[in-house]
Amino acid sequence: MPRSLLLLMTLALLPACSHTRAMSPSPPPRQNLTPEEAVRTYFLASDTSSSHLLRSAFHPGAVMHWVEGDGGVPRALTQLEWWQRLDEGASHPLPATERHMTVLDHEGPLALVEAVSRWPGHTFDDLLLVVDTPAGWRIVGKVFQRLEAGEQATASASAQEEIRAVLAGKIEAHAIYSPALLHQTHTPDCLYFRVHVQGVPFSWEPLSEAAARYAANQDVGVQDRASPWRILKVEVRGSVAAAKLDVVFEGVRYIDHLLLVRTNGQWKIAAAAWGNPRPGP
Repeated sequence: MPRSLLLLMTLALLPACSHTRAMSPSPPPRQNLTPEEAVRTYFLASDTSSSHLLRSAFHPGAVMHWVEGDGGVPRALTQLEWWQRLDEGASHPLPATERHMTVLDHEGPLALVEAVSRWPGHTFDDLLLVVDTPAGWRIVGKVFQRLEAGEQATASASAQEEIRAVLAGKIEAHAIYSPALLHQTHTPDCLYFRVHVQGVPFSWEPLSEAAARYAANQDVGVQDRASPWRILKVEVRGSVAAAKLDVVFEGVRYIDHLLLVRTNGQWKIAAAAWGNPRPGP
């Protein structure tokens, strides 16, 4: 082939290559620009029985926890299971007669929100973990209790003390890197969502992965009693609760938002979101 013809063919292909690069898909726009917007999207998803909207409000890994009966029998629902329930009721949604939310804590990319939804015969009182993910604010944890008409949420006089004891156990688990203490203080399916930790904007892991790291440190005798922890907030709503802790670890302040349920007479941490509330640029 003559060199002049080869050059012309090469030049003809260049615009096509440039067009291909220009047509590459762009990332989708962020949804839910505030934690309140994520909760409002959740409300609308419930009112319209829309799994599509629910996927915009919740992280797909989030698990919903609650307890049933006086004995506190633990129950859990995955997002996939919840989607199916909403889709089954899509033809006859039952919107709430009243909804409102209260931001219990909001620091940087982490928020703790109470959401109350009322129907004529019952009320749901939710405690929610909401975090700022690359896709926008998402609910990553939910615990709730159902109250019948006229029923008020009540907690034992010792609930605060019992919860603080569980939180102290979590802190001690970190201090001695004890997987056994993690097991004692958490539900087995507890997920830890991490925000701006070690340069990673957002990630999550099951409790067993955290326990494996603890066990590796424990095997070689590593401990951390120098990092100062504080219990900053405990909110009790009958059989569910929320807490905020902070710690300075390796020179960086981190906060923990935790959700707890009272199961079989014991408080357990069921969901967690933690991270650096003041990440650098």
